[in-house]
Amino acid sequence: MRRLSFFPTPYPDECFYSIFSRYYVRSGIISPKTATEIFFGCDRSLLPSTVYFPRKLERLGYWVSPDSGITGKKLICEHTAYPYHSISHIKDVYQQMENVIRDGIPEGGIASLVHRTISKSKYVFAGQYLRYCPECAMEDMGKYGEAYWHRLPQLPGVRVCPKHGCRIQNSSAPFEEMRVRIYPASYVLRNMDNETEGQGLLYKEEYLSIAKETEWLLGNGRRFGGHQPISSKYRELMREQGYTDFHGTAINKEALRHDFVKRYDEEFITELLPYDGDPLYWLRYLQESIGFNLRPIHHILLMRFFAGSVESFLNIEVKTELPYGNGPWPCANKLCSHYRKDGARRVEICKKWDEVWAWFECPYCGMRYRRSDPEQSFEEYLKKPCISDRGFLFEQHLKECLSDPELSLNAVADLLGVGASTIGQYAKKSGIDVKKRRKASYYSRDADNNEDKTAYYRRRVQEELQKMPVMSCKDLKERIPGAYEWLICKEPEWIHARLIHEFDKPKWNEWGEAALVELKAAYAEIQSSGDKRKRMNISWLARVAGINRDDIYGRLRYLPEMQEFFDEVCETQEEWIRRRYTEIAYEKKKAGGKEFTYDDVKRKVQIRRGSYERNQKLIENLIIELNNALFMENS
Repeated sequence: MRRLSFFPTPYPDECFYSIFSRYYVRSGIISPKTATEIFFGCDRSLLPSTVYFPRKLERLGYWVSPDSGITGKKLICEHTAYPYHSISHIKDVYQQMENVIRDGIPEGGIASLVHRTISKSKYVFAGQYLRYCPECAMEDMGKYGEAYWHRLPQLPGVRVCPKHGCRIQNSSAPFEEMRVRIYPASYVLRNMDNETEGQGLLYKEEYLSIAKETEWLLGNGRRFGGHQPISSKYRELMREQGYTDFHGTAINKEALRHDFVKRYDEEFITELLPYDGDPLYWLRYLQESIGFNLRPIHHILLMRFFAGSVESFLNIEVKTELPYGNGPWPCANKLCSHYRKDGARRVEICKKWDEVWAWFECPYCGMRYRRSDPEQSFEEYLKKPCISDRGFLFEQHLKECLSDPELSLNAVADLLGVGASTIGQYAKKSGIDVKKRRKASYYSRDADNNEDKTAYYRRRVQEELQKMPVMSCKDLKERIPGAYEWLICKEPEWIHARLIHEFDKPKWNEWGEAALVELKAAYAEIQSSGDKRKRMNISWLARVAGINRDDIYGRLRYLPEMQEFFDEVCETQEEWIRRRYTEIAYEKKKAGGKEFTYDDVKRKVQIRRGSYERNQKLIENLIIELNNALFMENS
């Protein structure tokens, strides 16, 4: 029996098996077993399709003989483009598809969900017509007597056949009409041109590489496990290569783009990713929403950029060196047996302005210390350490020393290697009454013996204001120790009239103006290409703009224009919950639903337990309100 080739294997909505059974199996012309032998007697690589999801998969046992070895997994993984698209599937879509592959029974709506996920990209298909490789078509004719449509030429960026090196060509079969008409390859390609090279391709080697990577993904894409492991590896590689800091904040927002364009010619990118706006807008999403905004063709470019090839990216192991190293770290307590040895552990790390602060704690003595310069050696740091808590071992030695009446306060301080004031502080904390040693007064060193202390500090402040007309409390404390503490008690109005707040300095106003420009650009970009389901908040805007969120929060109350912008564009949690629940309720009504429940939103709206408990009353009332407004009116 001659092999059949009329099936529209790139059919977007139906599996080729459903078409086949409709025309032949159900009519009794051939049996399901014969149908199986016809289709799968061919080399499976010659039966590819761009089917997003094999519909009526639960009917596979009816259409195909149980002895055939044909399973839902084989149909999905070897005869659709799912392995290729899976690398950009978000977690819930990927998990549902894997459940279908494992169990063979699709959940309701999974076909349309996968279709929407793939179709939301600005460039998701190769062109308007079904595409083919002339050499592959001729090989099909010689081996099977007719040609078949292949998966690979239909995918984005595939313009060269990786097997023959010839240019992929358009057929006369319109891609979009596959929904309503059948275009068998054997018929469409019967009079194809034997000229396989066609016109020259400017970036042939690049296109050949992309075709090979796409072909590899069709067979191995599921090994990535969806987009989440890929996203994590991108962030680690960007930290490792200096594009972001350890928090994921861009160090130089243009560096990645510059290097990316250097790796791929800008004209090639424009040709590969045809888009009216910036064809590389999606690079900014490497720091957030990767699963929603990056398609497989983007991932192919990025994986080759970071690792040379898609397979190398899969196998690469990234061990990013964080600030201060990966530990364990030395102890800074001279009383501890682990002093200068690897006994401490890092308990916290954060970015403060232009510094990276980290706190370390030794479990053997309880001391906690802070460092603010990753480049400073530990030996240099020990000359002037910043101790947050001296720990239980220090307090134990302190009590033993203070219990000895022969030891003076200075002698105890010398024994423990600290100042007498530190001894006084810890003694007071432990409830031990000792005479405090007073620190040497800055005033006593520089003041005239006949000069009043208040007059002295006022004179010194006036002198510093001549040098620095704009001075904050912080500046005053650094330049004249003790002046602020004395004058704030004796002359509060006088000193307040001469100082400004730290964030009222011109440099912070300039920072606020520049940051606001970036935030507004980030908002416009999110509105254009971001995920509309997410809640618009300061954190999201800061990530897209490449600004540290903590810097914004710390200075926001001194930047009224920025606060006004956030009030205008950001959603409260209540507003977001109301908007998302209403959207989901309308979706269910449109799908023919009869009632709206909390189960309808649990998979689509991710909300933490604490947030749910705070908004439980709002959610319950909103569900009742939506039911009354949308569903009860039809009952």
